[in-house]
Amino acid sequence: MKKWLCIVCGLIYDEAKGWPADGIAPGTPWEDVPDDWKCPDCLVGKADFEMMEIRQDLKVEVPVINIAAQQPPIVIIGTGYAGYGLAEALRQRDVQTPIIIFTADDGHHYSKPGLSTALTRDKAAAELVTETPLAIEARLNIRIHTRCPVYAIDAKNKILSTASGEQSYSKLVLAQGAAPIRLPLSGDGADDVISVNDLQDYRLFREHLQGRRRVSIIGNGLIGCEFANDLANAGVEVDVIGLSAWSMDRLIPQAVGEQLQSRLQDKGVRWHLNTTVATVDRECEGYRLTLENGEQIETDLVLSAIGLKARTELAVAAGAEVNRGIKINGGLRTSLPDVFAIGDCAEINGQLLPYLAPINAALPALADGLLGRPTMAHYPLMPVIVKTPACPLTLQAPAADLDGDWQIEQTDRGTRALFIDAQQQLQGFVLTDELGSERQYWLDRIGSPLEQVA
Repeated sequence: MKKWLCIVCGLIYDEAKGWPADGIAPGTPWEDVPDDWKCPDCLVGKADFEMMEIRQDLKVEVPVINIAAQQPPIVIIGTGYAGYGLAEALRQRDVQTPIIIFTADDGHHYSKPGLSTALTRDKAAAELVTETPLAIEARLNIRIHTRCPVYAIDAKNKILSTASGEQSYSKLVLAQGAAPIRLPLSGDGADDVISVNDLQDYRLFREHLQGRRRVSIIGNGLIGCEFANDLANAGVEVDVIGLSAWSMDRLIPQAVGEQLQSRLQDKGVRWHLNTTVATVDRECEGYRLTLENGEQIETDLVLSAIGLKARTELAVAAGAEVNRGIKINGGLRTSLPDVFAIGDCAEINGQLLPYLAPINAALPALADGLLGRPTMAHYPLMPVIVKTPACPLTLQAPAADLDGDWQIEQTDRGTRALFIDAQQQLQGFVLTDELGSERQYWLDRIGSPLEQVA
């Protein structure tokens, strides 16, 4: 029996266990899972994304490194997808090396991409938890310090200052992710604006949403659109406020952005674009938003989804090289000795690597490197699946500073947008609806001349 990993949200389908909640019996091979089955966490259809087989033979491929018992442990800061994924990868290779994880939150394992579809699935925060830290400790034979923030890194002496005292390390991995960007808003309700970036945020969001039917979302990017779709599915009245002229403007062409807006508008979403929120004032049981264009919106709750900023504070204080993220090389090493970084907090060659696919690509190399076998991570082209069921999107965005034009074709199966650069080469694409199944075809043709991609 095999296990399969959803590259969109990280959900694992274990053939031995099946998925009884959806009528898939234990022992059902992946190829026998119905084609119309949808990932329970991200709601992406089986035909629209790939599953990656989790190999069980890694122990025989990578030799176990015998590390003296008195050597300090490998320490990981962060219990998100990258932190726990790394602990898993290390244990697949070495069952003895001590591993300690520190986290400032409760350490519960859950699917972060599933947060933006949880309302549609009517899931409370507790129902999103897939494993407790105690269970992970027992299964992987590691130590997890929950609700224990790390205050400082002494890179010279390899010692951490934490809420529970000092901790030495042999190698340190920063997997702290990213934090929501906060807008400099005015008004007595500015501090009440919510962001949903982790399980605790989602728990508070659900508590605040009880009995309220109007939500205003600041931000018309990917996360804002996903939450708009999820809230609309739950019967909530949604207003989206965004600075740009169309939704997801940094990733998709105007024609596709307007198509997404139209589909969400059909579900009741109202759009307020080319402006932003200036003031959030408390009013009765809700809020009054004043936009920069003078428009006012009455709402019950304000959700900010304008983006994330890599958590770099610890690295900066320790003297690491930092730009938008913590600078790493191909082996995920930072500029500090025996300190590594992975996930949303890291930056390589000037590029941040958000989403789960880059983490999946980097985990094997990082685990090998930590165990004494330096390996360079290879990042293939990694398309993004946007969780907007009203208008499903699959995209490979072109580089932000690349000159070129979008060529857009409407078909009865969806919209196909191809980005052609000045040298007449394919450098990106967006596929909607059923055309998402063409993803691999277009990925294989990135960098090819226009006459070869038809």
